[in-house]
Amino acid sequence: MAEQTRTGILHWHEKEQELKVALDQDTNGRQRRLRPAHDLAPALSGRPLAELHGLAVELTWSGGKMRDVRPAGATQARRVRANEFVNPYTFLPATPRTAPPQGLADGPPPAQDRLHDDRITGQVPVRLTAVTPLLLLDPSRAEHADPADDNSHTTYPVLCRNGRPHLPATALKGMLRAAYEAVTNSRMSVFTGHDHRLAMRMPPTESQHMVPARISDDGRHITLLHSAWLPRYPGSVPPVVHPGGSPPHHGEEAEAWVERVRHHRWDNDTKQHKNGFDFWRVRTLAPADHPLPEPPERAPEGPRRNRRSWHEPTGERKRVRGWICITNRNIKGKHDERLFFTSESTPPSHDLTESLERQWQETIRDYRAAHRHQDIHGRKTGRTTAKPYDYLGGEPGRTAWSPHQYDDKWLTLGPGSLCYARMASGGRTVQGLYPVMIARQLFAQSPAQLLHHSLRPATSLDELSPADRVFGWVHAGGRGAERGRLRVGPVDTTGLTTADFGPEGVPLAILGQPKPQQGRFYLGTAPDGTTPLDDRTPKNDSYRDGQQLRGRKAYWHHRDLSAGHWDNPVEDRTQQADPTGRFQEYRRPDTADGPQRDTQNRSVRVWIAPGSTCTFTLTVTDLTTIELGALAWLLTLPEHHCHRLGFAKPLGFGSIRLDIDPDGTADLRTGDQWRTAYRTLDPDRPTDDPHTLLDHARRAFETALTTAYGRPAAETPHLAAFLAVAAGPVDTAVHYPRTRDPDTAPSARVPPDPDGNNYTWFTANETIERGEVREGRGLSLPAWDNPNLPLHTRPRKNRPADRRPSP
Repeated sequence: MAEQTRTGILHWHEKEQELKVALDQDTNGRQRRLRPAHDLAPALSGRPLAELHGLAVELTWSGGKMRDVRPAGATQARRVRANEFVNPYTFLPATPRTAPPQGLADGPPPAQDRLHDDRITGQVPVRLTAVTPLLLLDPSRAEHADPADDNSHTTYPVLCRNGRPHLPATALKGMLRAAYEAVTNSRMSVFTGHDHRLAMRMPPTESQHMVPARISDDGRHITLLHSAWLPRYPGSVPPVVHPGGSPPHHGEEAEAWVERVRHHRWDNDTKQHKNGFDFWRVRTLAPADHPLPEPPERAPEGPRRNRRSWHEPTGERKRVRGWICITNRNIKGKHDERLFFTSESTPPSHDLTESLERQWQETIRDYRAAHRHQDIHGRKTGRTTAKPYDYLGGEPGRTAWSPHQYDDKWLTLGPGSLCYARMASGGRTVQGLYPVMIARQLFAQSPAQLLHHSLRPATSLDELSPADRVFGWVHAGGRGAERGRLRVGPVDTTGLTTADFGPEGVPLAILGQPKPQQGRFYLGTAPDGTTPLDDRTPKNDSYRDGQQLRGRKAYWHHRDLSAGHWDNPVEDRTQQADPTGRFQEYRRPDTADGPQRDTQNRSVRVWIAPGSTCTFTLTVTDLTTIELGALAWLLTLPEHHCHRLGFAKPLGFGSIRLDIDPDGTADLRTGDQWRTAYRTLDPDRPTDDPHTLLDHARRAFETALTTAYGRPAAETPHLAAFLAVAAGPVDTAVHYPRTRDPDTAPSARVPPDPDGNNYTWFTANETIERGEVREGRGLSLPAWDNPNLPLHTRPRKNRPADRRPSP
C-alpha cells in the first residue's frame, strides 16, 4: 500500500500516562494510542509529552500503521534501514584524461608578468555556514592524560587567534583544491608514497609452501632447512633452556636432541581423536660446541584428553645442529619458538637474487607502515612503558611484537639471517622470503602502477591540468614550481560560535586508518575504476593488470540527522537509536568505569556550532572563463549540498555550505577592463556585473561538460558523483562497517561497538567455505550511485575444543 500523509491533534491523557492522536480522517472521534519512543519524529521526541497536548500534527500512514508524527507543516524525517549502512567514504570517478572537455585539457599557464586581455581577475566574497559541527583543533595546545607520556590520551582545544576561533586560509584552499580537482577531473596534485607494493596476510593454507631457511655466511645463497618446535612459553611442555638455565637467543647456533611427535586432533563429529601431522620437538638444547645433555626417557607431553588436541611422542629421536629462531610471543596461546636445523651435509641451496632481496625489503616496509610508532613503542603497563617484545596479554595490541616490526637488523637480509622461503609447486624455485611462516604477501603491482599516467602528478609545465594552473604546482622531485592564481583572503570568524564541553571534553569515536590493502574497497575494473571488483574475487587477486584505482576519496555528508543529534554530546547515547534509527556515532561508548579515553581515540573540548558563519574573499588572477566557471559551480551547489572540512569527517563533522556572500562586494574584470580602469584612473567606472559574469562562467563550464559527454552537466560522471556525495545518502545511515551478533533479530538495530572493532565486518566478509569465499560475502565497496552495504552477521565463536593449538 502506498504511503499517505494524514493530519490530526495530539492528546495527552494524564491518568493513563498515554499520548494519543485524533486523526482528522477518523470521523468517529477515535483516538489512536502512540508509542512515543517509536512513532514521534525527531522534532517531538525530546519534548515532555504533556506539552504536546493539543498540538496539530501530520504523520506518515502506511498499511494501517502510523510513524513519523511531526508538527504540522514540518519536513518528514527519514527513518534509516536497520540492515544496511553506507561506508563513510566512497570514491569519485577519475577518468583517464585522454580526451578532456574543451578548456580543461593539460597545458602551460599564462605568463604572470601581466594581466591578459581575455582572462578574468578580481575578487569573489564567500560565506561559509557550518551545517554540522566543525572541528578546528589546535595540536600545539593539546593536553595528554599523562603529562609525562606523549602517547597517552590527547584532549584538543579549539584553534584560536586573538581569543577567537581561527580557520586557516590554507585549510579552505586545500578543501577547495580537492573539490576543484574532482569536478574538473584534474591530475592528482599529490600521489607520493604509493610506488611500493602493498601486502595482505596470507591464508593459513600457505604455510604448507613455507620452508625454514638461512642466508649463507657469504650472504649470497639461501639454505633450505627443517625446523623443530622449541618450547619457550607457558604450555603443556616446560620451556627448554641451555644447561644452567639461560634461555637461547635468536640466531644463536646450537645443538639439540629432537623427537618426532604426532599431533592428534579432536573430531567433533566422531567424538574421537584423529591423526593430524608429525613434527619435531626439541627435548634438550646446548650452545654449539658445548656438552649436550641426553634427552629425558619420558617425553614431557600433556595427557590425552577428550575434546582437546593431543600430542603423542613417537620415541624417534636424533641429534641435530642448527640455529635458534625467535619471533616472540606474538599471538595468544603461542608456546613454542623454532630451531632451524639440517641433517644433511649439503642441504638444498638457491641463489639470493636482487629480486628476492627487494621483495623482502618491501615486505618489511609494509609491515612497519601498517602500525603507528606508539602502537609498538608506546604501550603501557601501569606507568611503565613496555618493550616491544613484552607480552602484556592476549588481546590485539597487547601481545609481543615480532622483531621485524621494530629491530632494524631485519630491514635487510645479511649473512646468517633466518627466514621462511615460499617455494613454488615442486619445490624447485624460491618465490619469496618472509620473516614468519604465515606472513604478509606482496601484491603483484603497486598502487602507482594502477593509476593512469594522465592522472599522475604533472612533471612539467606543459602537463599542468586545470587544478594545477589555478591552485599552483610543485614538482615532486623539487625540479620546478608554478605559483597558483587563486588566493584565499583572511577569514573573518566573527560569526563563528562555539560549544564548550569543559576540561574533559567529548571522547570521540575511534577513527579508522586508511587500509588500501583492502583491494575490494580501493580497486575497480572500469577505465575510471568506478565499477567495483566482482564479489567473491579472491583477496590475492588485487593490484594486478586489468584493475584501476577507484578514484578520489570523498566523505559522505550525513543528511537527515535528528534535531537533537549533536545536542549534549557529553551524555552517552551511543547504544540508543534515535527516532530516525540512527545512533550517536561520533561519540565513543562509555564502559562501566566511565568514558573511554585511551590511545585509540581523542577528546575535543570545543567545536564550532552548527549554524555558525564566517566570510572570506577569493582573489583570482588570469583565469579563463571555464576555469572560473568550475570555481563558480562549487560556490553555487544546490540547496542542502555540502562541502566537507576539518577533522573527523567520517563521523559526520565538517559539513559546510559555501555561497557567494550577498553582503560582500564582488569585482571581476578581464585584463582589458582592468587596463582601461587604470589608464583612466577611474577604477570605479561601470563594468560588467560580476554576478552575471560568474553565472556566465558557470554555464560555460557546464556546457563544456555537456558537449564532451553528451548529457546534462549534472549527469556527467564527475559532477553527478560529487553532487551525490555532497547531498548524502537517502534512508541509510553512514558509519563504519560493523557486524550483527548471531543471536540478534534481523530487524533489530545494531549500535556502535564500544571498542570500535569494525574489522569484524571485514573478517566476516572474507569467510571461506570449501576453499572459496562464502556466498553473500567477499563484497566490494559499491559505487557512489548505489552505496548501500549489508550488515554481516558475526560467526559464532568456536569452542576451545575446536581450535587447533598454536605453535
